[in-house]
Amino acid sequence: MRTFNVYGILLTFTCIIFIFSVLPFTIGSSSEARQRITRSVGDSENDIKYGVICDAGSSGTRLFVYTLKPMAGGLTDIDTLIHENEPVVKKVTPGLSTFEDKPEQVVEYLTPLLRFAEEHIPAHQLAETELMIFATAGMRLIPEEKKNAIIENLQAGLKKITPLKITDSNIRVIDGAWEGIYSWIAVNYILGKFEKENEPRVGMIDMGGASVQIAFEIPKEDVYNGGNVYEINLGRDHNSDYKYSIYSTTFLGYGANEGLKRYENSLLESHQVVDSCSPKGLNKLIGENAVNGTGEWDTCLAQMSTLIGEKTLPTCATQPSCFLRNVIGPSVNLSKVPLYGFSEYWYTTSNFNSGGEYHYEKFTDEVRKYCQKNWTDIQEGFKRNEFPNAEFSRLGTNCFKAAWVTTVLHEGFNVDKTNHLFQSVLKIAGEEMQWALGAMLYHTRDLKFGLGLEEELEVIQSTQQISNFFSFCVILVFVLAAVLYRQLQSDSLYKKYHYLRTDSKPDFLNV
Repeated sequence: MRTFNVYGILLTFTCIIFIFSVLPFTIGSSSEARQRITRSVGDSENDIKYGVICDAGSSGTRLFVYTLKPMAGGLTDIDTLIHENEPVVKKVTPGLSTFEDKPEQVVEYLTPLLRFAEEHIPAHQLAETELMIFATAGMRLIPEEKKNAIIENLQAGLKKITPLKITDSNIRVIDGAWEGIYSWIAVNYILGKFEKENEPRVGMIDMGGASVQIAFEIPKEDVYNGGNVYEINLGRDHNSDYKYSIYSTTFLGYGANEGLKRYENSLLESHQVVDSCSPKGLNKLIGENAVNGTGEWDTCLAQMSTLIGEKTLPTCATQPSCFLRNVIGPSVNLSKVPLYGFSEYWYTTSNFNSGGEYHYEKFTDEVRKYCQKNWTDIQEGFKRNEFPNAEFSRLGTNCFKAAWVTTVLHEGFNVDKTNHLFQSVLKIAGEEMQWALGAMLYHTRDLKFGLGLEEELEVIQSTQQISNFFSFCVILVFVLAAVLYRQLQSDSLYKKYHYLRTDSKPDFLNV
């Protein structure tokens, strides 16, 4: 009876061990493990990394600090770093190109920006935080050897003054087409278009002071074998769900400031003494020639048409689509593509209270009224806050810029004046669009954040297997111990009572 009790106790204890060791893993392995993975990917402070990028434009250099986190689905979660409710962004002037004759001073020029970034990044992560300095149109316009001197001074000098990670290939002058691609990435990322398969992604036109860029997606069903097409992949670990064909090109010399130079040179060459693109009564010197503003905006608009290229350019005569009359493009009707206009498109339209959804007739009516005002009245009106969206420095060039941006849009990119999907924007979803965000997203797509979803699941499964094996071993030991104990008990009884074989005879029978 005692043997049975001991054996029963051991067997019961073994079953309890089995239940509490194995069942928690088998029941919770699929759901709880995945929940732990999701939380670790979304919330773990260890997964936050930082990136620093400088947009070295023609008028100044602006620094941005971004936070980077892995995001389920294959993209990187990127946000502007916020400190005390303000984005960590800082700008210095003048532009990087102004150092063409003093390249040895560029490191000192950028030092305040880098110190600002370093203050907002954890010290232990500075060495792994990439610094990117991408220069644009201003640097493209200076001679090659002077451009190289500036870049080389930055590549060598910055390594001596900052703990940030410096890679030579991340300090360079970028192609205008890539500036357009970065802008395209940024606007579609902010709008969440990469997560919506059946919703069309938007195109963009970005006009700065020196150049204008255009970028839009070529539909998969369209066949286009021309140039300026870029195959990009934004997915981490080259996830094929985020591959796109982008048409992108830049037009150097077609920015608003360069366009103004082109216009003023045409006045000089034709010995004009009247300037229809300036408000009435605005007199100024162009070179040594004095010209008088007349505010005749329709005449100004007609003059712009002659400045954006020859209408009879042979390369465009037989093509279905040609941009700015000298660059062949795919046969995509841009009037039917959702187009966002940035920079000068926003500044100019908003100066005439026409920012956002674009209406050609409304916009041009406002421009005509403005340009027909006397220059003295415009200045007095500015003091009375009649032009709340305008800066004083733009008052004299607003007429020209309005003519320039509309001509480039409608005659340069063939966007219909009435039936179109164009709008000018400064902010998207409350965030100011910067191509720097798109550049950061693209160039950090291979950044390693530690364990990903699949790797972490493998670790959990491996741990589960080890635990199950350990539980099995414990159970086996107890079972073997119970069997051994039973056997020992049996042997002990046999020896104690000297059990007889059934075929032997007791001694009392042998009489």
